[in-house]
Amino acid sequence: MEEMIKKLDETSHLILHRTPREDIRKGITVITSGEGMYVYDQDGKKYLDLNAGVTRPVAIGHGRKEIAQAVYDQICKLGYYTPCGFATIPPMKLADLLAEIVPGPINKFTFECDGSEAVESAMKLAKHYHHARGDKARFKVISRRGAYHGVNGMGLRALGTVNPMRHIMEPLAPGGVFAESPYCYRCAYGLTYPNCDMRCATDIGRIIEFENPEQVSIFIGEGVQQGFGAYAPPKEYWPIVRKICDQYGVLLIMDEVICGFGRTGKMFAFEHFNVEPDLITMAKCITSGYVPLGAVGCTDEVMKPIDSFVHLHTYGNHPVPCAAALKNIEILQKEKLVENSAEMGKYFLDGLRTLEHHPIVGEIRGLGLWTAIDFTVDKKSRLPFPADRLIRMVESAKAKGFIIKFMGCAIEFAPPLIICREEIDATIAMMDQVIASEGVPY
Repeated sequence: MEEMIKKLDETSHLILHRTPREDIRKGITVITSGEGMYVYDQDGKKYLDLNAGVTRPVAIGHGRKEIAQAVYDQICKLGYYTPCGFATIPPMKLADLLAEIVPGPINKFTFECDGSEAVESAMKLAKHYHHARGDKARFKVISRRGAYHGVNGMGLRALGTVNPMRHIMEPLAPGGVFAESPYCYRCAYGLTYPNCDMRCATDIGRIIEFENPEQVSIFIGEGVQQGFGAYAPPKEYWPIVRKICDQYGVLLIMDEVICGFGRTGKMFAFEHFNVEPDLITMAKCITSGYVPLGAVGCTDEVMKPIDSFVHLHTYGNHPVPCAAALKNIEILQKEKLVENSAEMGKYFLDGLRTLEHHPIVGEIRGLGLWTAIDFTVDKKSRLPFPADRLIRMVESAKAKGFIIKFMGCAIEFAPPLIICREEIDATIAMMDQVIASEGVPY
């Protein structure tokens, strides 16, 4: 007889991440299984998963036995071996594959456990690069307000959103510097694109000058930002940032942890912006979340002065998740899921635009299968939308059997890349009802 499962409450011994005690008192839904686009809870209720596991990694959908088989086969052959002084076959093969599919000069790779570790390792590689070249004073990291780059020690310095995660852990190591984000819908400078001279990008040069160019190591940014809800910058933004980094000898890290492996309709988000970073970070969709894996890619130029990457994580370059990644990427390519992301993403965006008539809908945006509705209490002033009302919409959608989430003032959608038109149509109809039930602005 199958064990009866109840919602998680305060009697559980499990500590959840970023979950308020009040929510735990009410009872937390337990997801027990998944197949394709859908997951099921402790009561057998079925949900359309519109954020690919909520943190967006499940590119190929739930329940793919091919990944399980690849993991099983590798464990039976070799479950673990050290990442230093020896090599194993799966990470070697995965590095070769990534060298083929990552555009531009990035062709060296190392593997970690998740995106936070990938960001940490990328920052360490950058520090190694500058140190080996004699630029030992370069330690400052420029990120952006609204950025999310994980929660490890060095990454926390670059965390520009979900601020309590950084504030609670302060004081941190010095060197975290923040620029404004290219959030045109609510521009921090009060300017309007395109008549803004791309201040958010050009201002980075002024910040580097103020911080002393000889002390700045990297600029790190997501190709498409999650902090505001799936926000892609204007096409001019990244080329300007690249030029400024080159001018001051600053390495450019583009964070592909969410964007990579098809989320934006291309294999990597930086492909949309005609720019070549020095390093990239990857995770999430690299294994579709089936097993933990993060990755860092860099150019020969970054590695050239480094004699040894003085770094060690026990589970670095782990053969089992690398085997899962190889099978996952094979599925992405064989089933043309990156192309499906581009096609279905456009269809999704067109559907969302039919909701613009609602008085609380501010901006509809997206790139590939990462779309968002930015809400406002006043379309003219674009005043922010209260979080409690966004929470109500998320809860209303969940009651109807749809899992969505909000970031900033936006409801965002990042479904598995296998989504089809019928599921998108159902989502648009559901959101029309949810938005209407939330009513008009105050």
